[in-house]
Amino acid sequence: MKLNHVFTHVCALGAGIGIGVCSLWAYENIESKLTMSKNANNYKRLAYECDMAMHEEVTIRQLEFEREQLPDMRLSADVGMLVCHEYDKLRKKMLSEGVSDNELAILGLEALENEQITVEQMVDSHRMDRM
Repeated sequence: MKLNHVFTHVCALGAGIGIGVCSLWAYENIESKLTMSKNANNYKRLAYECDMAMHEEVTIRQLEFEREQLPDMRLSADVGMLVCHEYDKLRKKMLSEGVSDNELAILGLEALENEQITVEQMVDSHRMDRM
């Protein structure tokens, strides 16, 4: 009779642990899906704006300006790059809430596809020597 009583407790404990693990998995999965649906459009916008700001900054660095114009152009590029800080903060927030790197990468590629950008700009985002 004692063995049956122990077995019942072990089964109940196992069931409780199983339910707890399933509940935790479901919570994490739901949290990441909610985060994606809530932030996807903003993430795409920031990814696109940051990408364009980086292209602009690289272009400004490569162009020759008169000495007096150069500081203003660099300041303009730096201000444009502030959007990258917002992008980075949102990216880290989404990662911390369970969204995967792969899901964020897909959103970033979708952002470039959805905007009317040239083929050269699309391909340039995949070049290794871009910075």
